[in-house]
Amino acid sequence: MTNSYKGARAQFALWREQPELVYLDSAASCQVPDAVLERYLRYYQFEHANAHRGNYPLAQQATHLLECARMQLADWIGGTADALIFTSSATHSLNLLANGLQLDWQEGDEIVVTRAEHHSNLLPWQRLAERHQLNLRWLDLDAETGALQDDWQAQIGPRCKLLAMTLASNVTGQLLPAAAVVAYAQRQGAITVVDAAQAVSSVPLDVGQLGCDALTFSAHKMYGVTGCGVLYATPALQAKLQPQWVGGGMVQQVSAELSRYLEGVQQFEAGTPNTAAIVACALAAQWLSAERAGGLNDYLQQLASELRDQLNQRSWLRVLPQQQPSLPLISFYSPELHAFDLAAVLAEQNIAVRAGSHCAQPFLQALEQQAVVRVSLGAYNTAADCERLCSALDDAYQLLS
Repeated sequence: MTNSYKGARAQFALWREQPELVYLDSAASCQVPDAVLERYLRYYQFEHANAHRGNYPLAQQATHLLECARMQLADWIGGTADALIFTSSATHSLNLLANGLQLDWQEGDEIVVTRAEHHSNLLPWQRLAERHQLNLRWLDLDAETGALQDDWQAQIGPRCKLLAMTLASNVTGQLLPAAAVVAYAQRQGAITVVDAAQAVSSVPLDVGQLGCDALTFSAHKMYGVTGCGVLYATPALQAKLQPQWVGGGMVQQVSAELSRYLEGVQQFEAGTPNTAAIVACALAAQWLSAERAGGLNDYLQQLASELRDQLNQRSWLRVLPQQQPSLPLISFYSPELHAFDLAAVLAEQNIAVRAGSHCAQPFLQALEQQAVVRVSLGAYNTAADCERLCSALDDAYQLLS
């Protein structure tokens, strides 16, 4: 390793408790650094009240903290606070969009998705297509390179009403040319949705550059805690959305006969907000920016590149293709051994990886695989972790073959 960044392992309590753990599943959930946990705990210790409810100082402070977090996270992705909606997760956000969109759907209209989609960015649109007799069209990935196939424009025609695409595959780590696809789809008159849940920990987000109508991610995939999702939706798109959850906090006036909802983002935030997770998410964004400034992204890219080279040296493994740019994520399989068996042997050596279809079954089916092993790196990983993984894989091959 030539990068001066040395990793952030010392900032994570987990390794003070389990120094021998090799955690290689950050694509599922990142571990949480001390600073973010302390911010989360401080809220419950000294700042907890119901935001947007009370007039007493503690409640006003909770409201201030939530709205400051909204502004900070909006700025972090290059947007504005009036476009930022808090949800419980990226899955929640995508269902909010799919269920709430009020468009003049006509039978035969088209929704375009990529073959790389996580189920959370496929099932809501699949159900919407069934409800309105729409056609679902696919942008495929090249089996040899992992990149989006060159003919993707042919799949986005004048009847495309909506494009929903991931910024990066959660199976291969391949980054997709979202800005170019979004721009083309919008020229066809389509609404555009980008799922950045997998990319958020590795890719600085800029909604202005992407040009999308909506973008979402989850805090737990960017070194935050669970229970907080972020949905960017332009005011123009919000005007086409009907709130799917109604109740406290999102109404202006309620009578026995009718109710009038609040305007703006709060109409989509019914119920008590998870303020602790929200303020922790804002701190996680600040922490992540500082680590990136110190060289985190280059460090993880180099670590992933060296690991990929080591895995490719093992003739009994097949590494799924990816082109640069990509996430620090590698998936592989063995024609001789089942992915679950490999993962089980690794687990016995205190090495945490993910095996399966990774909530992307259509993509695995296109690859003619039932399951693959996924290794995803985070700020706490080291070259020694990669060496232990390779050694354990060799042991697994000797044992299972």
